[in-house]
Amino acid sequence: MRYLILLLSLLFISPALSAQDRSNPFEITSRLPKEGSQLAPGKQYSPFDIRPTGTNAAQQPSFAPAAAAKTTSGPIIIQSTDPDEGKASLLAINLILLLLSACLWVLYGDLIRQCLRATVNSGLMNQIYSRRSGGELTALWLGYLFFNVAMGFYVYLLAIHHDISLGENIWWSWLIYTLFVSGLTGLKHWLLWVYARLFPVRKEVSFYAFVLMVFSILIGLFLVPICLLVSYAEPQYQASFLYGGLIVIVLLYVFHLIRGGVIAKRYLFSRPIHIMLYLCAIEIAPLLLIYRYLNDSIT
Repeated sequence: MRYLILLLSLLFISPALSAQDRSNPFEITSRLPKEGSQLAPGKQYSPFDIRPTGTNAAQQPSFAPAAAAKTTSGPIIIQSTDPDEGKASLLAINLILLLLSACLWVLYGDLIRQCLRATVNSGLMNQIYSRRSGGELTALWLGYLFFNVAMGFYVYLLAIHHDISLGENIWWSWLIYTLFVSGLTGLKHWLLWVYARLFPVRKEVSFYAFVLMVFSILIGLFLVPICLLVSYAEPQYQASFLYGGLIVIVLLYVFHLIRGGVIAKRYLFSRPIHIMLYLCAIEIAPLLLIYRYLNDSIT
């Protein structure tokens, strides 16, 4: 009982304790600006400064860079294309061409070297033509097929250089250009076959088609390093390699036509109409059509 009386006495007799203030000891109030104070317009502020929430947003300093502060009303375009896209395919195609050319050289190197010497030696060309059979004929056709594949890839690189696209990936584009080159060479051989059936020049036309095959094989082997250089050269040198290879191809083709003229020399004066008809229908007309197509595509 006496403890209860003592407790009541302390409650009524002792002065009332002062209430605790509402200030938080962890708040940094000293860094807050005074009410009604304005932020200095030219002063640099730290992003860790505490600013009053009532301050007008227009008066608050911007800590973002000027370029980032500008917003556009259009959609945000995110580049999702891989900068290395297509490089693996380009490397794979060049490796395939190198592997095929190496196989041709290892398996039929002697015949290829003879064909190379036969371009300037008519006797050796006649000898290769006379003994063509069996394995040598198979090697010639394989080399001719390789020419179509290499020329198709070269045409693809030339088209890409002039911003001509088929709308396909590199593999399909290579296949389409290869089929295009194969179609042109097949059409030329078919026209030669028809020409030989219409006029009594079968032996000469057959020998001329063989010479065309030999020169095509050499052009195909020559195109392998050209395509490799164009694929991995600096952009300022790609055009030089492309047109340098084109000049060499044209020179070899002109040399092939000169060899064809040597084959048909006994018909140049006796049957000039036949020669002119061949040149216009088989040599000049396809080139003019290709030039017209490329000229329209580039311009």
